[in-house]
Amino acid sequence: MAQLNLDLFEDVSRWPRRPYCSDDKTARYIRSLKKAMTMPYIQANPPHLWVRMLFDIDRAGGIFAWEDANLTMPNWGTSNPENAHAHLAYEIGAPVLVDSPDMRQGPLRYLCAIEHAYKEKLGADVGYSGLMTRNPSHPQWRFYRGWDGRYELAELAEWVELPKFIPKRKPEEVGIGRNVTLFDFMRHYAYRHIRHYKWEVKNFVLWQAHLYEKALDRNGDFLVPLWEKEVYHIIRSVAKWTWRQFQVKSMEEDVKWREKQAYRGSKGGVASGVSRLAASEDKRASARLMAAAGHSTRQIAEVLEVNQSTIVRWLG
Repeated sequence: MAQLNLDLFEDVSRWPRRPYCSDDKTARYIRSLKKAMTMPYIQANPPHLWVRMLFDIDRAGGIFAWEDANLTMPNWGTSNPENAHAHLAYEIGAPVLVDSPDMRQGPLRYLCAIEHAYKEKLGADVGYSGLMTRNPSHPQWRFYRGWDGRYELAELAEWVELPKFIPKRKPEEVGIGRNVTLFDFMRHYAYRHIRHYKWEVKNFVLWQAHLYEKALDRNGDFLVPLWEKEVYHIIRSVAKWTWRQFQVKSMEEDVKWREKQAYRGSKGGVASGVSRLAASEDKRASARLMAAAGHSTRQIAEVLEVNQSTIVRWLG
């Protein structure tokens, strides 16, 4: 059978180089993108990046759920001809970094809030993570083409009542928010335990295996857990980054480093200042995005838990 809609794959940077793929919903194989394009199911986003939001509509006529919910048109959709259940895809113009030590919390929280709001309005499966989707180039599915462009987050936010969906302290533990929550939990856990594995065990494989076991325990706390392979991707990122960044070679050197950091902290030093600045910049980003979506300074101040005058100054 001939492949269809190959133009969706022209920008290969928006697809994994070696995506998961399968003939069912499981992430059974890892293949080249060319080979994965021949399989009915394919990994939707590159590792650590969110370039498209996908929604699983488990009801007949799901391909038109966006019309019923009065939402903007998706870029494309796939429908199962046997039951008319559908996946809807919204292409994001500026990809959002997730599951990475370099990710910025502001855009990520904004993405989580938008995704959560869209799931509510679409009546989509809240447990669907978007890891695997029906391959839009596979003839097994009915394909529907929508808007030929890419959305900015602020454009998507215009179609929903966003403030009540924006988490005040951490992303919602649903959808992509589960990835973020698990990543943050494991990142802090790794900071506390890397010394033992780097100095005494001295084995990266055992370090990664230890983190993976801990992550599976935390994943079990979610109402709808992530797939094990999603957990593995998060842990691989955390394990590699902490192993590479932790350069202290001895207990004595570690004590000196801790004393130096404590001294800086007692003097309001550079490290704490950088941390505060980073937190402030994340909130500034969120404020600008929310303002672009049409929210008042009072609403933004309530959600971000800062003074309204501060919001006015940030947006000035």
